[in-house]
Amino acid sequence: MDWVHIIAGAAWLGEVVVINFILVPTLLHLSSNRRGWSLSAVFPQVFRLASVLSLTTIVAGAALNLSLSGWQADVAISRLGSSRWGWSILIGGLLGLGIALFHFFVESRLEPVVVVAGDSLDSAQEELILRRLKIIPRVGLGLLLLVFLLMMVAARGL
Repeated sequence: MDWVHIIAGAAWLGEVVVINFILVPTLLHLSSNRRGWSLSAVFPQVFRLASVLSLTTIVAGAALNLSLSGWQADVAISRLGSSRWGWSILIGGLLGLGIALFHFFVESRLEPVVVVAGDSLDSAQEELILRRLKIIPRVGLGLLLLVFLLMMVAARGL
């Protein structure tokens, strides 16, 4: 369970890094015609991968916490507020859950626009999508880095 949680979390962070430093900058340099095609071809796949990785990370993390508490939910919950380790896990877990919920309930509304638009994006739609793609992944990267830092603090017992 530990390795599933770590690998899924690292892959989720890696995906957000690729979005921030490769996909979005490349997208901004493409012509308008190619930009629409790229949005509709690449970003739905990226969205699905983020869905799988975030869900796997959250579920594996919750199961890991339960397994460390003898599969007793009351013990697992009480451990989270009783030490620096618990607070790091609690805050990191809640931030990760918040990012995942944002992904599933807010970002999911952006994906159909991107898929349907394809080559037929008008300039206003394209500008809105590009503005969101400049902001949302950056905020997500900052928050995921904070989650990683909190989980590393907890893992080291600091």
